[in-house]
Amino acid sequence: MIRRVSIGLLLVALGACGGSVGSATDRRPVCEVRFAAPVGFAPIETFEDDYADHVGVRLGYRDDRQREFHVLVGIPGEIGEGLPPAGSLDLREGRIGTLVGEGTVWVVVWNEHDVCDPRAVIGNGFTRSGFEEFLGDAGLVERPGSVK
Repeated sequence: MIRRVSIGLLLVALGACGGSVGSATDRRPVCEVRFAAPVGFAPIETFEDDYADHVGVRLGYRDDRQREFHVLVGIPGEIGEGLPPAGSLDLREGRIGTLVGEGTVWVVVWNEHDVCDPRAVIGNGFTRSGFEEFLGDAGLVERPGSVK
């Protein structure tokens, strides 16, 4: 079940977004990820999804231990569907994320109330504490271990 859920989650169209203007002929905001992959994670995918009012972005990374994380910004869907609730996280800049997951699949989702919502980071191959530490290393969590 977890393997199917994690594969499904990874296919759902990680990160914060600030609208930026595309080309001069296309004024739709392009969602941007505002944190960097921690050391040791290499890119495995970059995907843009066009919508009428914005361009959503999905980025994927993997490390040498085969742990993966995917950042979704401005790509709507049932992110984390089927995973049990696991609390909330204090994110940087006063944001609050909802944490769901179990085993080696963890997801944090949040909104910033603009066209690039929702934002999510999906982790596969992490323990809960490892995922929280990863989010701290990525600069997304204000204080590692700040689960409520």
